[in-house]
Amino acid sequence: MFAHTAGFRSLVEHDGPFLTFLVPAPSATTDAAHRFEVERTNVFKEISDIWPPDEIETLGQMLAGLPHDAGATAVAIHAMGGPTIVEFIENGIENARLDEGPLPRLAPLIEARQRLIAHVVVEADLTGANITAIDRGEVVATDAVDGATVHVHRSHPGGRSEQRAENTWETNADNVAEAVRVLADQVEARLILVAGPTRAQSMVARSIADTITTRVVCVDAGDLDGIAAEVLRYTADVAARDSKALIAKAREAQGTGQAPTSTEQLLEALDLGQVDTLLVHDAADTTFGPEPRLIDRCIKQALLTDSDIHVVPNVDILNNGAAALLRWQPETGN
Repeated sequence: MFAHTAGFRSLVEHDGPFLTFLVPAPSATTDAAHRFEVERTNVFKEISDIWPPDEIETLGQMLAGLPHDAGATAVAIHAMGGPTIVEFIENGIENARLDEGPLPRLAPLIEARQRLIAHVVVEADLTGANITAIDRGEVVATDAVDGATVHVHRSHPGGRSEQRAENTWETNADNVAEAVRVLADQVEARLILVAGPTRAQSMVARSIADTITTRVVCVDAGDLDGIAAEVLRYTADVAARDSKALIAKAREAQGTGQAPTSTEQLLEALDLGQVDTLLVHDAADTTFGPEPRLIDRCIKQALLTDSDIHVVPNVDILNNGAAALLRWQPETGN
């Protein structure tokens, strides 16, 4: 359910300051490469003069080498004298933006990573399937099931040939389901998507559902691009369900006095390592005096205390853009 935050803790352990770039990478447009270059160049002009020129030059060369079609938005975060993180995310933006301050703006990356739901894609036909297991946006494992082809065609509907064909199809589908189970267990998949001709698709999906409890959906996609679009749609739905469940849990905890209800209580709980899950909304820009943005402070402390972090919509339980579920409750005096 929670975003993989590897690399973020070592980043926030640096004193900063930080640069956070978000640059649109609209690969579908005819002038995509040119627009990406222009947006990247323009946002670089907004960097203040506190940065060492050689460091900015190196960073610029790094970003200039990025492809324009690896995702909807390029995100780069750089710590002065420290590391740089560069990732492409599927959350699109209209215009490039630069955030410069004492802490990085990690929420966009966290939100994108929490949508990288472990899943398995099955491209099936009546003789077998190609199976791909994906975790954290990367192909982890593949398998191919080449089933029986003898008696796979029906020559006389209603006769013995039809029954033989049905039996062969079912055997092939069961073999596919077993292979899917192995890969799904390997990545702890939360979703299995089945594509292919209608008859094969339905038989394979039914066999998989009879084999494991992971959610199985049939996708109407005729090519790899269509399958990719369906994967994005369904994994986003899983992530949205996760957010809804966490919000409900946090709302219940606040209602029973088992969660912070003010900014001061939340910050204290983070300092004490008391927070199990931090919920934040990235559009919240609340600051207190010279301090950095509140949710960036909360994210840093959550990373330093190994708390889970989840980006959620802007709902009523968020106080200045943040809320929390606790690991343990503080003792109260008599």
